[in-house]
Amino acid sequence: MTSLPFALAGGLAATWLLIHLIWGGRDIARPLVRATSLDPVVRHTQYLCWHFTSVAIGCMAIFFGWAALSGPIAMATAGTLLALGFFCVGVGLVAALRESHARLPQGWLFLPVAALGLWGHLA
Repeated sequence: MTSLPFALAGGLAATWLLIHLIWGGRDIARPLVRATSLDPVVRHTQYLCWHFTSVAIGCMAIFFGWAALSGPIAMATAGTLLALGFFCVGVGLVAALRESHARLPQGWLFLPVAALGLWGHLA
C-alpha cells in the first residue's frame, strides 16, 4: 500500500466537495429551496439529500486523507467504496433515466477517485 494514490484521491474528493458546495449550492440547492411550487416534503427531502451528499463526499476526502497520512487501509477501503458507489449510481441512474451525461456528469467525477483508491490498494 502506498499513500500517494490515497492522497491524490483525497485531494480530488475534496475538490469535488468544494465544487459541490460552491456551484452546487448556487445552482442547485438555493433554487431548490426557492422552488415553492414543489410540495414542501419533496423540496425539503431533496435539500436534505443535497446535504447528505455533502457529508458523504466530505467523509470520502477525510477517509482517503487519513489513510494517506496514517495508513489504515480500512479508511481507504471506505473511501474507495463510496467513490465506486457514487460512480455506479451516478452513471447508471442517469443512463436508466435516459438522461444525458452531458447534462448530469456528476457520477463520472468519481471514476478517477475510485481508480486512485484501487491503485492505492494494489500498489
